[in-house]
Amino acid sequence: MAGRTPSVLIVGAGSAGIAAATRLLDRGFCNLTILEAENRLGGRIHSVRRGGNVLDYGAQWVHGKENNFIYDMASQYGLIEVEQHKENDLYYKSTGELVPKETSDRVLEMLHTLLEEDADSLRSYTGSLGAYYDQVFYDAVRAGKFAGIDQRTCYQLYQFFIKYHNTYNATDTLHEVSGAGLLEFEDNQDEFLINWKNRGFHTLLDLLMRKLPEQSGPPIPVEEYTKFNHVVKSIKWNCPENPHHHRVSVTCTNGATFSATHLILTVSLGVLQDLHTGWFDPPLPAPKRNSIEGLYIGTIDKLFLEFDEPFWPQDGSWHGFGLLWEPADLEQLRHDGRQWLRSVCAFFVPDRTERLLVGWIYGHDARTMEALPEGQVIDGLMYLLRKFLPHLPVPAGPRWFSRSRWYSNPHFRGSYSSRSMRSDAMRATAAALAEPLRTERAVPVVQFAGEASHPQLYSTVQGAVGSGWREADSLIELYNNRPDAGASENDGQQTLRGKL
Repeated sequence: MAGRTPSVLIVGAGSAGIAAATRLLDRGFCNLTILEAENRLGGRIHSVRRGGNVLDYGAQWVHGKENNFIYDMASQYGLIEVEQHKENDLYYKSTGELVPKETSDRVLEMLHTLLEEDADSLRSYTGSLGAYYDQVFYDAVRAGKFAGIDQRTCYQLYQFFIKYHNTYNATDTLHEVSGAGLLEFEDNQDEFLINWKNRGFHTLLDLLMRKLPEQSGPPIPVEEYTKFNHVVKSIKWNCPENPHHHRVSVTCTNGATFSATHLILTVSLGVLQDLHTGWFDPPLPAPKRNSIEGLYIGTIDKLFLEFDEPFWPQDGSWHGFGLLWEPADLEQLRHDGRQWLRSVCAFFVPDRTERLLVGWIYGHDARTMEALPEGQVIDGLMYLLRKFLPHLPVPAGPRWFSRSRWYSNPHFRGSYSSRSMRSDAMRATAAALAEPLRTERAVPVVQFAGEASHPQLYSTVQGAVGSGWREADSLIELYNNRPDAGASENDGQQTLRGKL
């Protein structure tokens, strides 16, 4: 490029944006600016220290050992550990009754076994994941797979299984999740969770930025390239050629405008769905609009309760519990106007933390919870603890409370993506979302990264980081092979298609 380097603009300083930025900066692409709407790095990785605890409001666990570069990166420095207990071991009914462990283990292990054995039939299944799970469960009931187990308890455990998978997939209902589409997802989750030893998932960002003293090489100062509290208002792309070779211009709500040769857009699918019609000039092409509107993003939230002292057993036998509802108690929730509590599917005690109990809530009821006053949420959670754990000395309330609000925050508008029946009907794919907007000569102008753009690892930090590297590598390859890529396209030089 005759001494010139391309200017690169990255919108979003979450894991995808930081992955792209560190890759580019490490390869000498220093004409780079990151615009971040929040006042912090991390995006949906949000680790906050409170006393001896680190709270992860977003991503928390490493998803398995196999084929997982995040596990490889972290394990070489001893930053993570495999937990010695299953995610859900105990199940209480709304009557306060503890389901015998042999009963819950048998039902849930049978469900997992049946689904693994029948995985091939899911490939040709045209219905929803919820309909598929219902079919497998009721076929098993008719075949006597759960013989000897109380019918109501068996059904309650199945309902928990459904709620757990709604939480895992961040969906309102599994009946809107694509059955066959789920097989696109490369799920390497182990039986036991892998945690960050109370350091928080933000440790991964420190690894990417080479901030840890154990790492070799100078730190990559991403913060120095980041402009915080910069919210995008509009994006003009495919701009006419100019002396600075800028092809894209981004204007923020504070009036600041930034121009560059290339833009890597890493905002969440929820933000794209909310704002794409007003952001882009010219409007996005139809295939891109279809992918944004057809893919699915849902909501899960965490509810943090810190107590003066733990009221649960401290002998290592108690790590939380799943909630099993009696029909009459669910009806009482509706009568009391507390329907949102039905989607609090479990509470857990994060390993290596003190006095902390965390609840999971998903879907429509999570969005309802986000809008409720804090006191009302606390009252609801304490009602659940007293109702399900009458044998334990549950205190009147916590000493401190906090919650995530991923849907209400306009800079996220949801937790993470999945594949819905609507996605299938619209033929909306991650590959189409990832496809860059290009000039007539196929030079990428606007590139798309983020977990939703990864075909196999959507919904994960691994997918987000991988997508950021993908887009950075496509620019590195472009300029390694085409030193005139930032110059006038009227030169007639052959262009190189960016690697996806």
